[in-house]
Amino acid sequence: MDYSKFFSTDVPSFLRSPVREIFKKVDLNAIYSFAGGYPNAATFPLEDIKRLSTEVIEKYGANAFQYGATQGLTLLRETLSKRYGVPVENIQITTSSQQGIDVCSRILLDPGDVVFAQAPVYLGALQSFRAYRAVVKEIPEQVGDDGCLVGDDGCLVGDDGCLVGDDGVIADKGTAGPTPVIADSVRQSRPKALYVIPDFNNPSGKTKTLEERQALVDFARRNDLIIIEDSPYKELRYEGEDVPSIYSLAPERTLHLGSFSKIFAPGFRLGWIFGPTELLEQIYVCKQALDLCPPIFDQYLAAEFMGSGALDANLAKSKELYRSKRDYLLELLQKYMPEGVSWTHPEGGLFLWLTLPEEVDTVAMYDSALKAGVAYVAGSFFYPDGSHRNTMRLNFSFLDTDRMEAGIKILAEQVRKNLVQRWSGAGNLFVVADGRGKDLSALRSEPTIQNICAKYGTDGLMILDDSAEHDFKMEFYNPDGSGGMMCGNGGRCIAAFADSLGVKPAHEGHYCFDAPDGLHSADLLQTPKNGDGKWVIRLKMRDVSEVKPVLDGYFLNTGTRHFVKFVPDVDDVDVENDGKGIRWMSEFAPEGTNVNFVSAHEDGLHVRTFEKGVERETLACGTGITASAIAAFAVKFTPPAKNDDGRISYSLKARQDWLKVDFLPDLTDVYLTGPAEILV
Repeated sequence: MDYSKFFSTDVPSFLRSPVREIFKKVDLNAIYSFAGGYPNAATFPLEDIKRLSTEVIEKYGANAFQYGATQGLTLLRETLSKRYGVPVENIQITTSSQQGIDVCSRILLDPGDVVFAQAPVYLGALQSFRAYRAVVKEIPEQVGDDGCLVGDDGCLVGDDGCLVGDDGVIADKGTAGPTPVIADSVRQSRPKALYVIPDFNNPSGKTKTLEERQALVDFARRNDLIIIEDSPYKELRYEGEDVPSIYSLAPERTLHLGSFSKIFAPGFRLGWIFGPTELLEQIYVCKQALDLCPPIFDQYLAAEFMGSGALDANLAKSKELYRSKRDYLLELLQKYMPEGVSWTHPEGGLFLWLTLPEEVDTVAMYDSALKAGVAYVAGSFFYPDGSHRNTMRLNFSFLDTDRMEAGIKILAEQVRKNLVQRWSGAGNLFVVADGRGKDLSALRSEPTIQNICAKYGTDGLMILDDSAEHDFKMEFYNPDGSGGMMCGNGGRCIAAFADSLGVKPAHEGHYCFDAPDGLHSADLLQTPKNGDGKWVIRLKMRDVSEVKPVLDGYFLNTGTRHFVKFVPDVDDVDVENDGKGIRWMSEFAPEGTNVNFVSAHEDGLHVRTFEKGVERETLACGTGITASAIAAFAVKFTPPAKNDDGRISYSLKARQDWLKVDFLPDLTDVYLTGPAEILV
């Protein structure tokens, strides 16, 4: 039966929680879970709950099990009023702070309305906003010297605090009123709310300074927004000074959400809202349709727990436990995480935020990590646009301390497996990544390729992937993000990389792999010994052809498109004149890609390479080395000795690496042999 026809138009907007999906799949006690936002069960005041349960029944009798007021138990509201200094009439009890987010969304948002937030954004809030078909838009985290919210590339908000339009133009200074409404097919939508977790943010763990809070208040006032201040962790501070709430700075336009889940026990499902009476009145009416009233017995327990002083006593123990767990997790991350991984240092709360090298996709990595026994939440789920796939959230409250180290060791190993590696072949540097069974679409984007090559100073990016017919497949990308034809050095590096990952060739020691320019083969001549990290690979070269003389003593290899010129000594080559001039002669365009200068020495041929469009010496690639050897043979330059099998062999030195090129005179079989070495 097709049930889809019965669903409301809101259903497609519902957002699944990846955390809840984890809980469906696995037993959290059977793995090392840093995923959920669970408080530690050791903080649940079980003895107090036993004692207070009896006292509540004896003191309040059947009233503790009767229906109650929609706005909440008066006793509990009075207890909260005394603790936080908020008038009773400005307090609404909710069935969890998540319900608080939901009822705020219900009374404020229509489809198409805009909620502003500073990403990463709490996933439960994104779920609620999207369920009502609101649009979540990011605003920058930084606050400028003048108090304006600013981005990396300038102001999102003008000096007068006005919002930027959809066309990216900042509103004129002095413009009165809020941002113009946003057109909607049904109605006129407009920015309505600003959502923020100012204390120990979920997921980032960051806390906003007083100046940052004041900037958000100014932003909201100038643009006539309601502030939803989500504050379930404010009581869980382990270091630093308390910062005034946003509600205390702007009570007239702030709905402040609190929760008993982190300071009492989440099973009671109790929270509260502080806010203007006009807004709470609508929330009161809304809640009548939701749950009639919060659970009465739970409210009595919470009120007695707070009023008796048991809350503060339990908080002190909880904070000490969480402080030690946070510190230990930070210590473990420092000990085990590979270079290039960074994390926040939260002053409180339950979470910290990891930022990994850009090439690591934590969404793609998740299944293998879970299979290895460790869980986390990928950071992209906390971004409205699904970006920042190289981030993750870790919780430090749930997992017992004696299990943390094993979990972080596994997680660090998973991260390390997904890091790209730098390999050297004949002086060429390549970033290499394992793409088997992973979604590396983010890694293949042109900006990411450019960033990676610039970051590591490499000549290209290579990705090893599965092949349906051969041992593996190789992708090659130039530093500008374009796809490239495989060069010999890259082929040797990718073969060594496959071996280092334990990829087993169909024929022992002999790989067949797909590359951008066709099928290649490589022989593994020597496996690394004594941990030296070096391989020797013999690669069968493709696309080699004859060498023909061209202008001014240069030879052109028609297959590899490299120019070759023989000189008395490559060290005497004048790059500015001889090297630069020949490469750009119109007679050779567009045939050539670079030029190799070659000189003969007792130990073999020495090669220097200059790339087209580059005003300096570059690293020799395998096709250029091959072209040099074939050109030397074609002109009878330093005649080589023949091998027993009739092959002709040249030894060549390019930068720090020695290579050998051997081939048959008819060029039907040409091989490039040399080292490949892992650098990172």
